Amino acid sequence: MTDTEGVRSPATMSDHSSLPVRELRHPVAKGWLVHSFTALGAVCGMFGLIAVADGKAEQAILWLAIAMILDGVDGPVARAWCVKENVPRIDGYTLDLIVDFVTCIVIPVVFMHQFGMLPEGWSLVIGAFVLFMSALWMSRTDQEAEDSFFNGFPCEWNMIVPTLYLLDSGPWVTGVVCVLLSLTQLTNWKFVHPMRVRRFRPITITVTVIWLATVIAMTYDLPNQNEVGKYLLVACPLYIVGLGVWRTFGAGAIADTAPATSDVSHLTGS
Repeated sequence: MTDTEGVRSPATMSDHSSLPVRELRHPVAKGWLVHSFTALGAVCGMFGLIAVADGKAEQAILWLAIAMILDGVDGPVARAWCVKENVPRIDGYTLDLIVDFVTCIVIPVVFMHQFGMLPEGWSLVIGAFVLFMSALWMSRTDQEAEDSFFNGFPCEWNMIVPTLYLLDSGPWVTGVVCVLLSLTQLTNWKFVHPMRVRRFRPITITVTVIWLATVIAMTYDLPNQNEVGKYLLVACPLYIVGLGVWRTFGAGAIADTAPATSDVSHLTGS
């Protein structure tokens, strides 16, 4: 709206000029909030590593659990808020990989070594093998299949290590599990992405939440052992492995050879 001389009135200019600013600031601020949320995972990793160095296993597990919650929430929120478009200066994928390498790989490996979870004389060898294979997996250009299943074990050592620790699985069992999972990392053995794989997603999320709640509860209750909790801890990995077997070798493997249009309903945003 202008006055009779064709010049915008100050009041009108103030109202309209401030509107685009408000519109721009809001999504940008939300984008930075999400990136900050992701970066906090590295801070949790620092506290977790300090806890490991201090010999406080319970605190380390809880810090890893907090980092896992942050990692599980930031992705869906980032996609919903179009963070990639609103804050293009920060590559959220790279940021997530950096944080994940610390919280999902380095700290769990140091945890196993510090608390004697691996066979005597083999701790450094197995730990180095896990780091080596995980670094290669993190660099894969085909980390995910078209339906968002992971190709190879997706470095979820922050789930595996606390589970084995709380189950008191023994050094050789832990070592064998670590080696076997590492060997899958350059294969196309499928592992479910809890948030992005649409098939069975409600069940997968429920199982994951129950597992995480069980880990936190059992950690707080240490050194006591809860038998029901142990069964719940085992159930989650069995579900993940079972779903991976189904997707790799069973009926779910059809998705790899079906026409692209048949899988559209299973795809999600990155």
